[in-house]
Amino acid sequence: MDTIDSPEWSDNPRLNGWLAAQREAFPAWAREAGGEWDFSPASLDRLEALVRGRFGSYEEADAASGDPFMTVAAWYVGEVQVREFGAVWKCAPVPGPGHYARTRPLVTMPKDQLTEEERERLREAEELYESDWPLCNPADELVALFARGPGARLRDVLEQYER
Repeated sequence: MDTIDSPEWSDNPRLNGWLAAQREAFPAWAREAGGEWDFSPASLDRLEALVRGRFGSYEEADAASGDPFMTVAAWYVGEVQVREFGAVWKCAPVPGPGHYARTRPLVTMPKDQLTEEERERLREAEELYESDWPLCNPADELVALFARGPGARLRDVLEQYER
């Protein structure tokens, strides 16, 4: 099965290697960034200020999205969701055709705890493209800070867990 809900998307060398690399790089990143990084929702405001202070435009942030600073920052955004809301990391085992926009790790809520009735309602909504199931590409959220309106904030990604 080649979907985000398959076990292969939760446990594969691409995802596991990426997560391990970010965890290992985080202590040095945090020292360089300064301040306290406690994985709280409030800390996303500090991260937003850090990213906005480092880049001046969408193009600059996008060009740096694969750099160590931004990959650890993306991991941090995802980890806030994992630690605070019970989200899980997902990543296509092999990027390529059929994996549009899935070349980087994503964060979503696990579906294995849903009842069959809840799963059916979600399937129906997804078929109509009306699903509001939480899904976040943390790397894209960081870059999007420069493309959204002035009222948009990084912490807005957490609103999807309130539904």
